[in-house]
Amino acid sequence: MGARRIVARDVDVAMGIDAAKASLSVTMLTTDGEVKQATISHTWPALESFLSRFPGCRIQAVYEAGCFGYWLHDTLTELGVDVIVTPPSKLPRAAGERVKTDRRDSRMLASQLFAGQLKAVHVPSKRDRSVRQLVRTCKQLQRTRVRTMNQIKSFLLFHHVEKPAGLGRHWTRAFVTWLEDLSFVEVPGGEHLRRSLDALLDLYRYLTPAVFELKKAIRKLAQTHTYRRAVHVLASTRGVGTYTAMVVLSELGDIRDLAQRFENSDKFTGFLGLTPGEHSTGGTHHRGHITKTGNRFIRGVLVECCWRWIGGDAAAKTTYRRIARRREPKRAIVAMARRLAAKMYWQLRQLPRSA
Repeated sequence: MGARRIVARDVDVAMGIDAAKASLSVTMLTTDGEVKQATISHTWPALESFLSRFPGCRIQAVYEAGCFGYWLHDTLTELGVDVIVTPPSKLPRAAGERVKTDRRDSRMLASQLFAGQLKAVHVPSKRDRSVRQLVRTCKQLQRTRVRTMNQIKSFLLFHHVEKPAGLGRHWTRAFVTWLEDLSFVEVPGGEHLRRSLDALLDLYRYLTPAVFELKKAIRKLAQTHTYRRAVHVLASTRGVGTYTAMVVLSELGDIRDLAQRFENSDKFTGFLGLTPGEHSTGGTHHRGHITKTGNRFIRGVLVECCWRWIGGDAAAKTTYRRIARRREPKRAIVAMARRLAAKMYWQLRQLPRSA
């Protein structure tokens, strides 16, 4: 969803690329049906040398979005190739297809490019990618920190170590000091328990300031001219803070072309994977779970902040309760996330294009 349809027009050569870590399997398909296949290394000189075999040709290339990012897109563009990145989840697949090789995949991509069957993902600028990486790294470290905290609590539970009643809440300075002073001298092999707990505490002590510094950098970035107005608009909704707003904006990239990428809010929620799946045949209609085929980072933070939204907004709470009466609470909160995504879409659409 949210991807533009690619139609091959006046293309001399279609270049299908199946990317692996060390090599690229390439199929060059010409307008007269001639096929040339090769395996080349994943480097600039190798690509430049290979493309030099097709002088005067107008080449349109395609490869699947994945763990290799956009280096290949940038390199081919600088080499004069019109290149698109297609989402794997949207690739047409032949029924009963059981043979899969790199060469077959690259030829399939080239053929589908000629047939105009492929869709392209939005390729963010290098600056937008850098901002997105900062926000994603913060989220990843935050998850690791929470996991470490849970591991420490599980350690205490497993070894029947109870927190003193007057110590207060978990993860206060007093609580961490108590963990640091815990002694296992009366336990056989207690030195191993102490060493294990110290390792977990070291990780917790490293991650806590690291997450704090990354969030500080993100808040500072949110106050720059590029993001300030959009962050203010998104954060006007209860439950949506600066960090959530920056996750949304960094994942979307340049929002000035939002209307071109997503013509309405349904397209936008589909891009986030918040649209219910549907199976209809004859007079039977069944709507199932959400597709989850979209941007999981935005989808994740929206579901999280929806709990705060319904906790601080009376109208949102009423809507949630109405939905929850007909469905289970888990589906109701996802429905609220879809409503919040649509609200954000229209908030961003109404911003001046210079924002």
